[in-house]
Amino acid sequence: MCEFLAVSAWLTGFPTEELRATGLAEEYMPVVRKHLRPVEYEQLTRVRSRGGSPQRLLGSEALTAARAITALWYTGSWPGPPSYVVSRRAYAGGLVWRAAGGPAPGTAPGGFGSWAEPPTAPEQTR
Repeated sequence: MCEFLAVSAWLTGFPTEELRATGLAEEYMPVVRKHLRPVEYEQLTRVRSRGGSPQRLLGSEALTAARAITALWYTGSWPGPPSYVVSRRAYAGGLVWRAAGGPAPGTAPGGFGSWAEPPTAPEQTR
């Protein structure tokens, strides 16, 4: 689990502890194992452990795997094929909503007129 969180933090730009706190790593790791070949995942871990940036994956076979893991964390969906939302909790916990500074649509009642309020600054949501 620690390695998966480290790779995920490296790809998403969110700290490992913040990803762990979402409680979604336990849901996401089996999805990644199901859809990625071990060699793809191993290439990601190798580049990360050698201090390389995710840009080093450009042009490699592992680029698709990196994009899939990043999309999983940001959207709560596996990009496919076939694409699917992992769970309701994964959708609501997608990092895209933290980056945007608000809750996922349809997941948190804002009350009457809440649409008129300016969004929360991203640094206030982390």
